[in-house]
Amino acid sequence: MGKRFRNIITTFIAVLSLIILAFSFKTNNVKAANNFTSSDMITSGAIVNQDKTYSMSSNVPLEYHFDTTGHDVSNGDTLTIDVPSPLTVTPGSNFDVTDDSGKVIGTAVLGNNNQIVVTFNDIEDHASFQGKLNIDTGINIDRKAAEVGTNTVPFPIKDGQFQDSTLKTSVSNKNVSKSGKFGTDENGEDIVTWTVLANRNELNFGTLNISDTINDPNLEYIQGSLTVQEAAWKDADTGTYSRGRTLASSEYTLNETSDSFNVSIPKAGTQMYAVTFQTKVTDPNKVTDGTVMKNSATMNGTIAGNGNNSTTIEENASGKVSGGTNSGSGSGDKLGGVTLTKIDEQNNNASLSGAVYDLYKVGSDTPIKTDLTTDENGKINLTGLAAGEYFFKEVLAPNNYQLNETEIPFTITGQTTTPVQVTGEDEPKQDELGSVAIRKVDAATGYKLAGAEFNVVNTETNEVVGTITTDRLGIGHLYNLEPGSYKLVETKAPEGYKLGSDTTFEITKDKLNVGILDIEDELNTEIDGNFTATLQKFDGSDMTVGVPGAEYTLYTENGEPITSVLTNEAGLLKVDNLEPGKYYFLETKAPEGFELNSDKIHFEITNDDVVLDHLITSDPRTEGNSGNEGNEGNEGNEGNTEEPGDNNGNEDTDNEENNNGGNVIVDPENPSTDNNNNNNNGGGVITNPGNTNNGNSTDSNNSTDTLPQTGSESGVVASLLGLILLSSVVYIKRRHA
Repeated sequence: MGKRFRNIITTFIAVLSLIILAFSFKTNNVKAANNFTSSDMITSGAIVNQDKTYSMSSNVPLEYHFDTTGHDVSNGDTLTIDVPSPLTVTPGSNFDVTDDSGKVIGTAVLGNNNQIVVTFNDIEDHASFQGKLNIDTGINIDRKAAEVGTNTVPFPIKDGQFQDSTLKTSVSNKNVSKSGKFGTDENGEDIVTWTVLANRNELNFGTLNISDTINDPNLEYIQGSLTVQEAAWKDADTGTYSRGRTLASSEYTLNETSDSFNVSIPKAGTQMYAVTFQTKVTDPNKVTDGTVMKNSATMNGTIAGNGNNSTTIEENASGKVSGGTNSGSGSGDKLGGVTLTKIDEQNNNASLSGAVYDLYKVGSDTPIKTDLTTDENGKINLTGLAAGEYFFKEVLAPNNYQLNETEIPFTITGQTTTPVQVTGEDEPKQDELGSVAIRKVDAATGYKLAGAEFNVVNTETNEVVGTITTDRLGIGHLYNLEPGSYKLVETKAPEGYKLGSDTTFEITKDKLNVGILDIEDELNTEIDGNFTATLQKFDGSDMTVGVPGAEYTLYTENGEPITSVLTNEAGLLKVDNLEPGKYYFLETKAPEGFELNSDKIHFEITNDDVVLDHLITSDPRTEGNSGNEGNEGNEGNEGNTEEPGDNNGNEDTDNEENNNGGNVIVDPENPSTDNNNNNNNGGGVITNPGNTNNGNSTDSNNSTDTLPQTGSESGVVASLLGLILLSSVVYIKRRHA
């Protein structure tokens, strides 16, 4: 019985060993993640506004562009971007990187070591793509590294190169400044903590008064949240200061209302003071949608002079805070293709083989592909093209045909692999004739305009020798032009546009083919006694292509319909004879192939308006393309004329050095640095003021600077276990043989 039992056990162990070994071969086949750097993919890195002068406490918005072409990018791969000195990254914030359809293809994290780390996580269909990162918050100035004045910031980009940006900094000479910061209170509600720094120049005041009235409709003053602390400069040039003793309530007079306060400090002397208070955010959505919240503080007091002379000083300081969010986008995620068909200009059914073309990217004089030759069917077929603007140029004509050097432009959108179809035409050899190509665009936006009609006039004979009508890409051609001087006379502008000026060109024997002439048209905004509103609708996947056939209904502010209008070939519609008032457009019927856009596009006409803004919207296609870029007409933060940029939008403010030593914080800018009396909390306790991540919650278990695993080696352990079990079988068999 014992021998039989041993045989059963031995057989079981052997089978288990084989199963473990089989699985180990599968688990060992794990692809290691690639860790790409700025030198691999970053094509551009820059400070967004290089003309602005920043205070040392400013937030500095950045913009990066990347391109994965030439790299085998897979899920789990990372792109680590080094942010150059004297800029510094505040770790913790994270945001999604999405493609044009809104699908998340990666996550970006503002991490430690002055880096931004992008992890690609859902890119099965993304063979190659370009993208952009807008970092609106979380990048500040390193006070120890930056100089007052002009700094050069070298951004690392592809191939070990650098792209320089200019960072201008200044020192404030104001007597009062104000800053704000988003946070949450003990109940998790959104608040803004404001700090007014008074008597910055340490003048000798008698009684010093600091007051503030909250006028912003997005904010409510929190009574009982105000504290007053003594402050002292650490480095006045860089705006670094420390907080000292918190004043007892008996040392100053405080008057509060539901929306204001006034603090009066007697015998203030040369002491600088930090007055901190809090406001509640009335709408939590405003914390993350880019809304600018602001208000102004006032400081006044009298400085004693010699004898009976004295000077009264009164100054204001505006503070603002914005929850502008960081964002990332990728476009051109699918590689596209193009088919060029070469035909006889006089016989469109005759395809021409043997024509040789070079392929260029718009803006470059160097071809990216050369010696592309039409086959026996007169075609050139290309695939694997990343999103962008391209053009073909003929370098060798077929036998017995004239060379046509007119550029043949086309666009790869990155949204489809279906080849773009273009046509090239050559004329049989005879008297040498030329050609001209035009591209019609909106003067303000560069959008391509269809439906413009031109007469081509010989300026010597004043004879119309041909006509041109621009297609959906704004392109038009005319061939068979004899050498001479010509002008393009626009006879019909796209609907809603003014007729453009005449454009002259010459055809010579040395230059038979004129390059593409860009001709601009301006919107027709002339108003004769009443007001006009214009709306232009674009393809959400290609903001250069207008969408015709969309029905929009114009409503009054109260929802009463006025009229319904269809967009024309350029995606444009126009409504005349409007009176001052508030209105909105709403799409009531989408054109074929597009989803209905349910967003209301609000606008207002006032008696002071002479020219109304041109409203723009876009719709996603129904087949997977749900991008809604360029929808500037939707409700949001319109009318915000001040640029948020410092301290999440605060200009001319001062922060303390960051050294958070605890969880309960009175001042979010520097909760514990040189704070000698933080136990005297005047109210309004903040549980998490400085790390709101623009509305994104942070998980303390997630390390923001930890890169993903580069591969799984668990199969090795399984293999060893399987071998040990097999060895046990052999040992048992030999022992009982």
